[in-house]
Amino acid sequence: MTVIKQQNGDLIVHSPIGIDPPLIRSLEELGEVRHVISPNYEHVKYAHQWAEQYPNAHMWGCPGLMEREVDVRWTGEVPFGARPPGFQGDNQSSDDKHEQIWDWGEFQPLHIDTDVNPFTGKSFFNEVIFYHTASKTLLMTDLFWNYPSRDGRTNMQLDLVNEMEDFGPWELAPSVGKIPFGSTAWKFGMDKIFYPFYMNLMVKSDKRQIFNEIARFITCGDDWEVETIIPAHGDIIRGKQVCREVLQKHFNVQCSLPLVDSHFTSPSVLDWLKKMALSYKLERGEDLLEVIARETDVSVNKRDEDDLVHLATLCASTPLPIASHDFLRGDEAIYIYGNQAFLDGFGYQWDEFVELPSRKCVETDTEAEERQTLLDIVKDAAASKSLSSEADRYDNLIRVRKDGSKILLKGVHLWNVWDIENLDGAKAKVESGAIEPIGQAVWISNVEYLD
Repeated sequence: MTVIKQQNGDLIVHSPIGIDPPLIRSLEELGEVRHVISPNYEHVKYAHQWAEQYPNAHMWGCPGLMEREVDVRWTGEVPFGARPPGFQGDNQSSDDKHEQIWDWGEFQPLHIDTDVNPFTGKSFFNEVIFYHTASKTLLMTDLFWNYPSRDGRTNMQLDLVNEMEDFGPWELAPSVGKIPFGSTAWKFGMDKIFYPFYMNLMVKSDKRQIFNEIARFITCGDDWEVETIIPAHGDIIRGKQVCREVLQKHFNVQCSLPLVDSHFTSPSVLDWLKKMALSYKLERGEDLLEVIARETDVSVNKRDEDDLVHLATLCASTPLPIASHDFLRGDEAIYIYGNQAFLDGFGYQWDEFVELPSRKCVETDTEAEERQTLLDIVKDAAASKSLSSEADRYDNLIRVRKDGSKILLKGVHLWNVWDIENLDGAKAKVESGAIEPIGQAVWISNVEYLD
């Protein structure tokens, strides 16, 4: 449970625990309990007690909680899809909030409307998380946890790179001594079993991009500059850098762009990548960054698609092999782009790769014929199938590395690169034959080394 004192002196009680006389006296010393929030379906056990003890307090639940817990004297719910003012995702801050609700500028809600019970198809937690702007504090219940290690020393379980900024025990997060075996076993279950289950199976497939946007918003501090994390389960964390590192690890988010070689962000490469990304959107109906996010299970900001340097950096650094050849420098296709994963997989350096005829990736005449047939099919199919979103995906293709060793490619996704600067009218031009492909590109799900 957390108590927030508003600027007007009233108290907000978040995720209430059982009431006893010492707690009541402590609250009386702080101020008047004005709002009590049950932030998800699980943290509602004591709401009825608080409604009775504080009859003048407003009782709030996460979306859907009033229907589930009909015996509680509810005032209302946080609106479904509630977002804080700075969030630029699928929903904005709700205009239909209850007239008696607290000041959202001071204590900002964000509804995690992306989770699902995979066995019932219904929301499991339906959690609302909160950010207290004055103290720069993030409050979470079951979206994040921080159970202590066996020795009970504060935050020793985090395995951080940067142990700084008030890291370790303090008066609100003391070391608690040796943790009982049952609690240690529970921590193991949450960290090693529930966490991957939640991230892989409890985020709705059609909400994955929204979840990624929420994760970035929480973590990267464009609007929520988190300096303290108060989880319902486990140690409090404080310090801006420590909080960011913890959240990046938990949500698998990379806030700062990795360093990449300068050739990956040169003007000519940026121009080609723009055409690659637009062409993928044109033919597949999906952003290239969405592919990177989905296939590598990382969070990316969809707005980075419009920032060419961000797009180039993320494409260069993703473990997903991406490459492209063009038809503009002679009678045969020549590689014009390969990200680091592709270069490593095929054993080339950048300078030699971008002058390499793409036919060099096969060895035998049979492989060469099969490769050319495949590329012709992709090139000829674009107009005939009216740019459907059906992916050109191929498996078990044998290719050769620079050193002559063989690799097996699985999940090979091919598309054409068109000479377009935007999508306006592009579909009609392609389908009418007014423009021809100037190259082709590929991303690969899996590479296996055979030699």
